[in-house]
Amino acid sequence: MSKIQSVVLIPNTGKHIEKEKLTSLVEKLTDGGCRVSVLSDVSESTAFLGNRVEVIDNIAETENCEAAIVLGGDGSIIDAAHRMMGYDIPIIGINFGHVGYLTELEIGEALEIDRVINGDYTTDERMMLEAQVRDKDGKIRAKYTVLNDLVLTNGPVARLITFDVYCNGVKVQTCRADGMVSATPTGSTAYSLSAGGPVLDPTLESICLTPICPHTLNSRPVVFGGNSEIEINNIKNNNSSVYLNADGRDVIHINEDDSISIHKSEYKIKLIRLKGYGFLSALNAKLSEN
Repeated sequence: MSKIQSVVLIPNTGKHIEKEKLTSLVEKLTDGGCRVSVLSDVSESTAFLGNRVEVIDNIAETENCEAAIVLGGDGSIIDAAHRMMGYDIPIIGINFGHVGYLTELEIGEALEIDRVINGDYTTDERMMLEAQVRDKDGKIRAKYTVLNDLVLTNGPVARLITFDVYCNGVKVQTCRADGMVSATPTGSTAYSLSAGGPVLDPTLESICLTPICPHTLNSRPVVFGGNSEIEINNIKNNNSSVYLNADGRDVIHINEDDSISIHKSEYKIKLIRLKGYGFLSALNAKLSEN
């Protein structure tokens, strides 16, 4: 990779990030000849950096931006992925949370960022999913793009939902459960895994459907090809509220006459990799926890 000369810094202001560590990181970048920008919505919390950084209102204002450096955990990477949709800007995460699958560096490794500046890295492409919620007349009520997952779930009252699942127009099953997780390979290690779904190599292109607490023993997770068209319809809420949650960011109430279609999005994100074992190392750490 060629040397990077312009980056946007995206810190999670909800995390405690020591000023000294952030200052050292920015100095490392600027000393390497890299222009550093921050978005205006975090400019107040990064004001101590002074003229070392340029404040911008949105990603489109970054002049020839070549990478985004995210400070936080996996949730911060997901937020950054939504900001970066439509821009061919790779992301690298520095973990200020728990063990993460998406972040590449830990806090103590932050100064290894000079490898990125010098172009000593590779990138992984990650697929995203698009969902459309349609009413009984076929009108689109909502449209979402996600990196992790879409979760169909009941409300505060724990009652079973009944719904049909189709793939490419063919009925797969009628499911009675607390809901369904539709996950990308990246999202397979999140809610889907907690619900009993498989761990998928994040560089694959596939869609994993995992029932949440199914009432029947024959309802099991199913992995479909990345070009599949998934549809969930005939949703019966059993006098309970039903919602669709998109990447933990957006929620919409689902009516009984609604249908949900899910397919691969035109958007992808790129994650910068400095280590050849990032995902496997994180997986081992997670699965080895007592």
